[in-house]
Amino acid sequence: MRSRRPFRFSAVSPLLVAVLVTGCYRGMAPNEDADPDADPEDDPVALECDRSQVPRDLPLRRLTKVQYENTVRDLLRWALPDEGDAVAELVAPQVAAVPDDTRQAPVGLHHGGFTRMDQAVHQEHIDATYAVGRAVGAALTQDAARLSTIAGSCAVDDDASNDTTCVDDFILRFGERALRRPLDPEETTLYRAVYDADGLTEGADPEAFADVITAMMASPYFLYLIEHGDEPVEGQPGAHALDGYELASRLSYHLWQSPPDDALREAAANGELLTPDGYRAQVDRLFDDPRTRASLAEFHRQWLWLDDLPAMDALVGNPRFDAFLGEFSPGPQTHEHMADEVLAMLEYYTFDVDGTLDDVMSSDLSFARDQDVAQLYGVAPWTEGEPPVVPDGERFGLLTRAALTASGTANTRPIMKGVFIRTALLCQPIPPPPDNANAMPPAPDANSSTREVVEQLTEQDGSGCASCHANLINPLGFATENFDALGRVRSEQILFDDEGRETARRPIDTSSVPQIVVGDDTPSQGVVDVAQQILDSGQLQTCFARQYLRFTHGREEDSEYDACAIEDLASRLDASAPLSEVVRAVALRPEFKQRFIDQD
Repeated sequence: MRSRRPFRFSAVSPLLVAVLVTGCYRGMAPNEDADPDADPEDDPVALECDRSQVPRDLPLRRLTKVQYENTVRDLLRWALPDEGDAVAELVAPQVAAVPDDTRQAPVGLHHGGFTRMDQAVHQEHIDATYAVGRAVGAALTQDAARLSTIAGSCAVDDDASNDTTCVDDFILRFGERALRRPLDPEETTLYRAVYDADGLTEGADPEAFADVITAMMASPYFLYLIEHGDEPVEGQPGAHALDGYELASRLSYHLWQSPPDDALREAAANGELLTPDGYRAQVDRLFDDPRTRASLAEFHRQWLWLDDLPAMDALVGNPRFDAFLGEFSPGPQTHEHMADEVLAMLEYYTFDVDGTLDDVMSSDLSFARDQDVAQLYGVAPWTEGEPPVVPDGERFGLLTRAALTASGTANTRPIMKGVFIRTALLCQPIPPPPDNANAMPPAPDANSSTREVVEQLTEQDGSGCASCHANLINPLGFATENFDALGRVRSEQILFDDEGRETARRPIDTSSVPQIVVGDDTPSQGVVDVAQQILDSGQLQTCFARQYLRFTHGREEDSEYDACAIEDLASRLDASAPLSEVVRAVALRPEFKQRFIDQD
């Protein structure tokens, strides 16, 4: 096992804070929250595990758009086993009108983030979810067959004596499924009043059943994860254990982005979920389900900014770009295929083998399932079995994947590559650029390499850009300059003029001092060295833990209250624990099963 430096839990060293007091080239959005007068000895994100501290979870967490869509679909499949998917298609326009979530980064950061952190609620949310409830209610009660399926035959017969029992039974059964827990007597009375409509309803009325469905689907208990667990946790003031149904919902929405299934609901009802063995069994069961793969893919896509990858064919027809392409013809889906290759790699090392973070950062395998990306890698598309090895050692881990090196132009973007590594993989913030900084990527030059252009623009002595770019951004971006703007391996950069004529060839220089730990002057000759330094520093492990906690809890991590969880996950990663173990460890931690009640 390789020798590593002492493990660090501080994402930002005092020296980094000192370096970050100057501005940078505007290759990123400004960080308005950065404090230029910060005390270099005051590290705002240093971590120190105090096991008496309890994380402050969001008190009222809204379902994401994906979670809401899954919840509606699952409810319909339960209500109408033979027609649920058809009804889901019928109400799809109303569901589509619910506002999409936007990625939210922690305060002070302007790249990355997760849609789970978007907790905004607008009038559009209220109107659209109400419209979905109305549409579902109408669809489920539109004829006698469907009404009989959801409410029983008594809902469509002529025996009025059965009405009360039939309606109450429907309210209890449908309500327990829609609200993800049994209804209490007050709620049953409330929904019965909705059905009765102040005495206007007579007998088994389809419209009255539809009104109850609408009211339940507009309930905060349908739209949010509301938790009332009040059993105090010994030795942790403010911590209270979730009850079985609350824990079932938290677990299923975390791993599946869907409501609990029958087996998880049963474990909540009979108490098994609240036992250590029963809970672990459910975590393992949910993890092995394909829905967890889809959920982890969302985490990986957003963590690695894969949605920001531009189209690879947008400039086809531009003479300079066409000359750069050579024999390769990108299609409208090439950028998605690049993203899919990265997602397939992470899925493989998380679910198919006992892969580690080290494997992700050093893999020489191709996970390209599509011909275009496979062509860029010089291999056949991966269909099954062991993924093919990329020839001649040309790929070395995550940083060399086409999705992380391609730009969709004839030029690479080392500035944004450096920003990505520094912020997404190391969780080290970068300060705002000066107000007069250039907001556009450096223009192509017919005689200078991309590195030469970037250095000339951003590393001039005495400029407001130099300290940031020369120390924090450019050295990381330059490490992968041996990959061109399509992610192809190169040893020289071929330059073209605006007419597509070759004008020069410039050698590739990937050497730098990347300062993975700021102030460390260890040199690097390229991406292999940078990847190894990243692993050895412990910064990636801590950052991954931070990022996954953000995704898990839908909030920014707290360096005081979440320190123990971050320490646990990072330590596992640093010890080369399988990624599958690390992912499950989040749900197995005690704070995942608790909520906090402020004692003040």
